[in-house]
Amino acid sequence: MYSCTDGDLDTPGFEFEETVNICKTNIYTLYRLSDNGHREALIVTLTDDQIKNSTEPVPPAIVTESGPTTVTDRVFDDEVKNDYFCSVVPPTTPKVSKDWRGVSGIIEVINRVVLDEDQKDTIAYNHVIILHDVVLKNGEESLIFNDTYLFGSFDTGI
Repeated sequence: MYSCTDGDLDTPGFEFEETVNICKTNIYTLYRLSDNGHREALIVTLTDDQIKNSTEPVPPAIVTESGPTTVTDRVFDDEVKNDYFCSVVPPTTPKVSKDWRGVSGIIEVINRVVLDEDQKDTIAYNHVIILHDVVLKNGEESLIFNDTYLFGSFDTGI
């Protein structure tokens, strides 16, 4: 799934809960928290250009360091809670002990219809997020998502 070029100092664990959490402001901040004490988060930011209530294909998004389409892995010194990601100004605690920023790669989004029990009416849209060949850096250290990584999926209402 990933490789690291410089030992294992504060290396992310990449064991996350299944749930994709969402904060929507002018962008979508999607994040998954680590299974072990919520001290790590894998964060993806996307725009309305990728998350659509439509089944029309969307072009893949290029990972950039400063947005609007980013991939970040953060390791914290204590448990991180949802308000950290959904605040306009993030809280000062917990402190980020390692911040891996995506410098290259592709984010693929597949938008699908969710139908009611009778399979007649649209009740929501499901959005599947897949990371392709993403490289994260922290100084001279690199983490590499070889090939593809299923970040997860979430639904939006209509």
